[in-house]
Amino acid sequence: MEAEASPVERVRRPLRVLIVSQYFPPEIGATQTRMQAFGEFLAARGHAVTVICEFPNHPHGVIPDAYRGRLLEDDRSNPYRVLRVWVKANPKKTRSSRMAFYLSFMGLATAVAPLAGRVDVVLATTPPLFAAAAGLAIARLNFAPLVLDVRDLWPAAAIGLNEISTGRALRMAEALERRLYKDAAVVVAVTRPFCAHIDRIRTAPPQTVLIPNGTLERFFVPGDGKARARLSIPPDRFLVTFAGTHGIAQGLPAALEAAAQADDIHFAFVGEGPAKRDLVASARERALHNVSFHSQLPLEEIPAVLAASDALLVPLSAHPTFADFVPSKLFDFMAAGRPVILSARGEAARIVERAGGGVVVEPENPDALARGAKWLAEHPNEASEMGKRGQEFARTRLRRIDAERLEHVLVHVAARRR
Repeated sequence: MEAEASPVERVRRPLRVLIVSQYFPPEIGATQTRMQAFGEFLAARGHAVTVICEFPNHPHGVIPDAYRGRLLEDDRSNPYRVLRVWVKANPKKTRSSRMAFYLSFMGLATAVAPLAGRVDVVLATTPPLFAAAAGLAIARLNFAPLVLDVRDLWPAAAIGLNEISTGRALRMAEALERRLYKDAAVVVAVTRPFCAHIDRIRTAPPQTVLIPNGTLERFFVPGDGKARARLSIPPDRFLVTFAGTHGIAQGLPAALEAAAQADDIHFAFVGEGPAKRDLVASARERALHNVSFHSQLPLEEIPAVLAASDALLVPLSAHPTFADFVPSKLFDFMAAGRPVILSARGEAARIVERAGGGVVVEPENPDALARGAKWLAEHPNEASEMGKRGQEFARTRLRRIDAERLEHVLVHVAARRR
């Protein structure tokens, strides 16, 4: 499963780049596609790229049989090399199981790094912070600069999701966060509020570089009847689709409440995640006949399903921490040419309002979400125009553009080292 390859000119002085990312394809998710797009672009430019990641297990927490009984896979089937390592995966997501999961990757990622050979620059992405800590250790072992990619603020997000307790554990996590930000040669982040937060901690130049999330060319496809039929929704039924991780951060119980208030609208949930079981049970108990759940689809099948929907739901938790977050799926959904229903505040809301690509409602507010969905269903012409505007905006937020910015950072940092 490869990201789209665009014709690019190869560089004269290629770098040896090591990417440390706990999550990576064949897993599906925002981190995976972001780092894959970076790896694909850098390799196409002629850089020697190695990725260190985990054995696939997300989101179920179960390692496939093909990886059982070994600690390492050295995959050279792509234009870049992938070193996959064993992790202590667990389908039960408790604080202790998560810690074992993160620490096992940190330890093995650091241990196998010498197999990648000498590197010019290390790119590590966080969260989790422990993957970034492995990147820092590897950079020091190679006397190489570390470029830190910050996709979410952690531990702030973990506190909002109740994944970490206050007290000693929080103080240690915050100390690690500060150390990583200060020791990185350069930090890049996905939103302006993230950049401001990081710069307050770093205090010294260079300033954090904004490299936002973007979308892929594959999401700009028309919908078709077959894709809609896969969800078993008749063409005359207004369809609101959520596709992605069913987690605490998404605040999805509010969407079920909204569905209960809008029985003439169908809500489809596509994907997996730790909250899915409870959501399915709740919908069944309440006999919500206008709600359906569907298994995770391969990335190549998702764009057509999105484009065949009438509106696309992008929800976030109402916790104040998430006002600075911008879900990466927002740009993928706008690329599909359908109006989005954004249930969030802050930075994400400002983007949708600026793009004119959908309606914005208060997060975890079922009444507002139901009203937003009904408004779109009752105003098809306006909804269509929103979809077109959102799609045009998404064309300015392509991942290959972000990858070009990242390459500039890596080349500049490596040149200073030389």
